[in-house]
Amino acid sequence: MGGEWRLCTLEDLAVAEYGLVDGPFGSNLPAACYQDTGIPVVRGSNLSVGSGKFKQHEFVFVSQRKFQELSRSGCVADDIVFTKKGTLGQTGMIPADGPYLEYLLSSNQMRLRVNKAKAIPSFVYYCVSSPESVRKIIRDSESTGVPKINLEYLRSFPIKLPSLEAQKNITHILGTLDDKIELNRQTNQTLESLAQALFKSWFVDFDPVIDNALAAGNDIPEPLKARAAARQALGDERKPLPEEIRHEFPDAFEFVDEMGWVPRGWKLSSVDSEFTLKGGATPSTKNSEFWEDGDIPWTTPKDLSDSETKVLLGTARKITAAGLAKISSGLLPECTVLMSSRAPVGYLALPTIPVAINQGYIALICDKVLSPVYAVQWLETVMDDVKQRASGTTFAEISKKSFREIPLIVPGEACVEAFSSITEDLYKTMECNLHTSERLSKTRDTLLPKLLSGELTIPDAEKLAANAL
Repeated sequence: MGGEWRLCTLEDLAVAEYGLVDGPFGSNLPAACYQDTGIPVVRGSNLSVGSGKFKQHEFVFVSQRKFQELSRSGCVADDIVFTKKGTLGQTGMIPADGPYLEYLLSSNQMRLRVNKAKAIPSFVYYCVSSPESVRKIIRDSESTGVPKINLEYLRSFPIKLPSLEAQKNITHILGTLDDKIELNRQTNQTLESLAQALFKSWFVDFDPVIDNALAAGNDIPEPLKARAAARQALGDERKPLPEEIRHEFPDAFEFVDEMGWVPRGWKLSSVDSEFTLKGGATPSTKNSEFWEDGDIPWTTPKDLSDSETKVLLGTARKITAAGLAKISSGLLPECTVLMSSRAPVGYLALPTIPVAINQGYIALICDKVLSPVYAVQWLETVMDDVKQRASGTTFAEISKKSFREIPLIVPGEACVEAFSSITEDLYKTMECNLHTSERLSKTRDTLLPKLLSGELTIPDAEKLAANAL
């Protein structure tokens, strides 16, 4: 099969008019143009290194008028976007099933529109986002100052191209793996939402306590009457808790300073009283003894920036035992709750492995009543308060001192245990899905270069992909 492929460039595959374009000059697209609605602007945050899905979030928008003014840099479905400055190797393909019909490139992006008579866009995308292509882009980039490539470089970027039929077959094989990865991602989002919804119902809206109070004929405090009415309106549709769990919740409320009306018997406490807090550090990057051949996971908030779940399987960088000795908090146990404390505040994670952390985190060791899964969901619900306590001129940061002072209500231990038992199962499923997706990604990234080199036939690739699923 190798002899059936021909070598060409991305310029050869682009449509004749505006097939390869830059984003607008920065002066033509200043931040003052951004607004809350309109035409979305594609930025690096929407792309990924590797053939990941285009991220439909964190958009800024421009007006239709501004878009028309800069329409040469517009994007539509099946266009391939490249980062030209900063995090090189980032790519993304505009989805055909997304919520928007048109997009505008940011100043730091470039776009390829493939001539579909010559190539299938998704095949080209797999090629340019492959690990081999990413390494080539980084290797060839201008290394003075901020790493960058330009449009001329993209025009001459080489690609091996088989027949359209072969492209279709290869895209189908790789797409099948990606579809399973996407299904796992969606499943994990659903499981995360279930965990959040359960926490909110039990420990924010106090639904079990309201139900018990209604059943006992006890008074409902004024601020909770609307919720109680909503619960009553559900009638038979209201799903009762198993008796052994329902009886662990109180059937009345009491007023607590700072917190308002809370379930009777639940105590007012603070972060400092309920968790052991740890900070981290970065061993000197100039000392190879701390980094070279390191095998100890060391995390920065960047590890969480692209994560759509709170499960952390691994870290981008590792340190040595000598490096770990430079971090006073040492190696933190798995399921330590991690919260980024700056740039930005608010990423949350539950690592499935012991990790060391840098100075961008506050870590919570849950060694009392509140479990890690409880703590991470509690943090999600109070994150606005956490961020309001942050300060700083260069970037917002919350100190451990400010964080320690945050008040919280501690439920009865049996209530926490019931929640944790249910939620831990959800997180175990998420972890399993992430491991599966990692394996599928490696299979996909292994198959493509072997197909490109002719080392692997399409039937053999189909068998390997089927075995991985």
